[in-house]
Amino acid sequence: MNTLDSARYLMRAYPGGADVLAARLDKSPTTLRHEVAGFGAYKLGLQDAEALTQMAQEARVPNALAILHAFAANCGAMVVALPDQGAVGEPTFSDLANAAKEFAEFVSVCASAAVDGRVTGNELREIDRELSELIGCAHKVRSGLAAIHAAEAQRVSA
Repeated sequence: MNTLDSARYLMRAYPGGADVLAARLDKSPTTLRHEVAGFGAYKLGLQDAEALTQMAQEARVPNALAILHAFAANCGAMVVALPDQGAVGEPTFSDLANAAKEFAEFVSVCASAAVDGRVTGNELREIDRELSELIGCAHKVRSGLAAIHAAEAQRVSA
């Protein structure tokens, strides 16, 4: 996966393309085009790649995490997007139970995929989906616990 190909995809898919993105990045459209093409000494910086990704997410561009996915794949990693949690409140036993349920579903899908000694692309996609849901539930529990900690720390320091 090529990160610059991913950046070019986002630039082209973004409403208004390079002209609008360049204005938001405070640079000329030509400079942005040269950066995503890797032309000469032009380089797309990490901060601009992050900004492109965030702008693409705001605009609901399909595959808005393309640059991040390419970067992670090139580093032997993967990205699992966390679900939008909205307002974080105190974690409940229900949140913890949901995380346990998602873990059970993840284990079940993994076991089913491996039972015949082969794992298909569809099975991997299902495993990734279940893993994403598990991580999202665990993240919600952790975020709620962190909010309790922050409130306690603020109370103690006051």
